[in-house]
Amino acid sequence: MKCLFCKQSSTDTKSVEHVVPESLGNTKFILPLGYVCDKCNNYFAREVEKPFLELPELRLLRFQESIPNKKNKMPAIDGLLNGNYRIKLKRKLSHNEVVNEAEITPEAMDKLFNDSEKATIIVPAFTNEMLPPNNAITSRFLAKMALEAFADKLKDIENSLEDLVNDTEFDMIRNHARLGTIKNWPCSIRRIYNYDKIWEYSDGLHGQMVHESDFLLIPVEKNNNSSTEYIMAEIYFVIALWGIEFAINMAGPEISGYEDWLKTHNGESPLYCEKNKNFLK
Repeated sequence: MKCLFCKQSSTDTKSVEHVVPESLGNTKFILPLGYVCDKCNNYFAREVEKPFLELPELRLLRFQESIPNKKNKMPAIDGLLNGNYRIKLKRKLSHNEVVNEAEITPEAMDKLFNDSEKATIIVPAFTNEMLPPNNAITSRFLAKMALEAFADKLKDIENSLEDLVNDTEFDMIRNHARLGTIKNWPCSIRRIYNYDKIWEYSDGLHGQMVHESDFLLIPVEKNNNSSTEYIMAEIYFVIALWGIEFAINMAGPEISGYEDWLKTHNGESPLYCEKNKNFLK
């Protein structure tokens, strides 16, 4: 068995790879053991996922939604005490309940004890208008998830991992995820529903949607002149994280095909309109 990214042996791998990081609330979207080697797993956690999760918009979302990381810690954010003093706001789980804490400087504490006015803490809030930047941090994060989700889609097909590892057509997005080889790999980023929307599931339970994803196949060329008919197409990975829809072209740093598709489908997300009937089931 070889690693999906570095193509080196992953037979002795001990850790599983979360397609969507645990720090965004994912507990089930996980690749089989050995699909990503321990070295790449650790690298992505440190150099690809962490920079994305540390974006101001993501820190606010994770704080507001009380999403812990794999070490059961939630991100701290900066707040203001009485409009003048910077404080550190923290959250932690205690007996299955979220507890709020404020780390206050000695100067601010002295002010509180000597001031007769009430203490007011200003806490920044995540809003539906906040979107991550369309930059290399985001595109590398999406590239990593795209290839992993594609491997997950094919995992029940014999030799699918070996075929993906050997398929040079995916080397560009593979290397972008691993090495950041493309400086500007544009993506589509937009909100398709509110992060705090409450959904009703088929079992009657209610809750928020943490993540959902699919692939969109857009034909770009068809050849009927040879003995074997074939269709050239772009594959877009589309994922919604807490209502923010991201899309990345797995064929290369181009997003116009997806933007054109949205125009012809009145802006409806591929996650909710008719799927590509001839694509992977």
